[in-house]
Amino acid sequence: MATTQRHIRRSSAGNTRSTPPPQSQPEADERALREERILDAAAALLVRWGYRKTTIDDVAREAGVGKGTIYLHWKDKNELFRSAILREQQRASAEMMQRIAEDPEGGLPHRLWTHGMLAAYANPLMAAIMQGKTDIFQGLKGAFDPATLYQMTGDYEAYIVQLQQAGLIRGDIPVSVISFLTSALKIGIMNTPDLLGEERTPTLEQLAEAVSDLMRRWLEPAQVPADTTVGKQRLSEWLEKVKEVEDNLR
Repeated sequence: MATTQRHIRRSSAGNTRSTPPPQSQPEADERALREERILDAAAALLVRWGYRKTTIDDVAREAGVGKGTIYLHWKDKNELFRSAILREQQRASAEMMQRIAEDPEGGLPHRLWTHGMLAAYANPLMAAIMQGKTDIFQGLKGAFDPATLYQMTGDYEAYIVQLQQAGLIRGDIPVSVISFLTSALKIGIMNTPDLLGEERTPTLEQLAEAVSDLMRRWLEPAQVPADTTVGKQRLSEWLEKVKEVEDNLR
């Protein structure tokens, strides 16, 4: 999460914060490019070594910057790695939306899940999280406060309600059950390879096909509406809310 130093001045009315000195466009561009380079390094090392083993010194060497430079952008390791993970999540979400937009049946829940998995596996950091290759997921859990996680969960349940109202998800299943089980499914996919071993983990294609069929049989009604574009619209709206939360965290 990028931070900007602010100068504090005391007046008779109390403490007030002065506006930080403006940056020229070249300076702002250079800062943005440096930030992206650091995030690239952090993401690569998270995949290579995991959350706990990677240090700020490691990231600085990988990015070709001084350790102090990183602290000009983020206050600690937690903020840096959280920003790296959030950036890759947003990239995967953008990839998923593109895939769904190009799929005539992309508004159906089982297709949403399929494209979500394929987009995640196309992203090295997201794929590492999904495949349970490192301790990234454990680090990710520690990077978010309970209030933020609760907000994301609440937005997800509201999204499920909208799909039920549109006739795309069965209305006889409680929203809390759908939210819990689909979240458990995602977490299970992330952690099971670490428990059973990579050699016993199905291929991406097998997992995507199986989860797609599971979601279709379990969640979708026998008859779905002829026009499923509302599914794409509701997903876009939900992801926009998630992105707002993630942008605030970064």
